[in-house]
Amino acid sequence: MRNSNERDWVRTLGTVLIIIGVSMWGVYAIGKYLLGWQITDRDFLPYHLAAIIPGMILKYHRSYSDIIKKRILRRGNKGD
Repeated sequence: MRNSNERDWVRTLGTVLIIIGVSMWGVYAIGKYLLGWQITDRDFLPYHLAAIIPGMILKYHRSYSDIIKKRILRRGNKGD
């Protein structure tokens, strides 16, 4: 069984990645509207998703694993 410190570290890393992913839009707004860069939202979308998707997985990995375990156990009990 994992200790709570390891779980907290993983969740914290997920939260940090989510914050970085959301902050990409702040960089986009500053660059486009304040600095006058010729950029589109498509330029920042890959960076946003590259941080948000792993961040969500890390933050909620325990919930996902619990759901998967319940489904596997439910399938195993149907055959009995």
